[in-house]
Amino acid sequence: MHIASLERTVEKNAAACKYLVILDTDAKFLIDMNDQQHAHHSPGKHAHQHGHHHHAHHNHLNAALVLTALFAMVELAGGLISGSLALLADAGHMVSDVAALAIASVAAYIAKKPAHKGMTYGYGRVKIIAAQINGLALCFLAGWIVWEAVGRILAPPEVAGDIMFAVALIGLIVNLIVLRWLHDGEDLNTKAAYWHVLGDTLGSVAALAGGVIILTTGWMLIDPLLSFLVSALLAWGGWRLIRLTTFELMDAVPNEINMDEIRQQVRQITGIFDIHHVHIWKLPSEELAISAHINCSDISEWNNILIELNMCMAEFGITHATFQPEEGDCHSSESACH
Repeated sequence: MHIASLERTVEKNAAACKYLVILDTDAKFLIDMNDQQHAHHSPGKHAHQHGHHHHAHHNHLNAALVLTALFAMVELAGGLISGSLALLADAGHMVSDVAALAIASVAAYIAKKPAHKGMTYGYGRVKIIAAQINGLALCFLAGWIVWEAVGRILAPPEVAGDIMFAVALIGLIVNLIVLRWLHDGEDLNTKAAYWHVLGDTLGSVAALAGGVIILTTGWMLIDPLLSFLVSALLAWGGWRLIRLTTFELMDAVPNEINMDEIRQQVRQITGIFDIHHVHIWKLPSEELAISAHINCSDISEWNNILIELNMCMAEFGITHATFQPEEGDCHSSESACH
């Protein structure tokens, strides 16, 4: 079959087929048709919309960074004046928010650098590394708050409930604004910054409640007790970030993917004996990718089988697929599978 006729076959099935294997007596060639498909579907408009979305998102990160930095200084001053550990803990968390947002913003900028022959995947993974740093920072901050709270329980200081309440109220408003800006972020890097600010929002609520209780009852122990609650929330968020980023850096199978179900669906395709050496992972672009060996009954039917395979992968949200065809039953000819 000639190249021209094969390309026409792919164009007819462009929605389902991204990859085409040309079999020769001497070698196998894999042609990625993805770039051609983009060329036929207004790439300029798509790139403009994609770039505009990321530009607006990066502006939100920068705006959130400036607003959070300004209020962190206000809250730190309020905590020192009022003597409230809950406010100081919240101010410390706000400082970590500033660092988290700065790391997220820098990582988002670096991730936009184009791929090259030395970095074929590009720099998208830097956002995962940034998210992991933020997770570790959350756990460290939680430990510091617990240390300070224990000291406050042993020797409770006087806390100015009115200042504590006023600063916490302003902090809550600021955090809600920043949360709204970061809410639409889809990548783990932005989610890390979002979880930082979410934890700080809960800290502001705790400080607000502490201020009310101190003003109405004079019970000073509520301040360090609420700080324990804030530290627990921070530790949970930090551990979640560390866990998710570690899995992604190790190319673990994404949680939404059921490997057994994919194998079962592939084996139901006509002409396929088995699928093995299966690897599924998430690309830095957040897209899902798969590579696998496919055992076929008749390798001359590979073009039709490949179309069915890509349609099957699309049902699972997998957009990047690389398959190696092998003729014969894997179980009857083990040497053909390696």
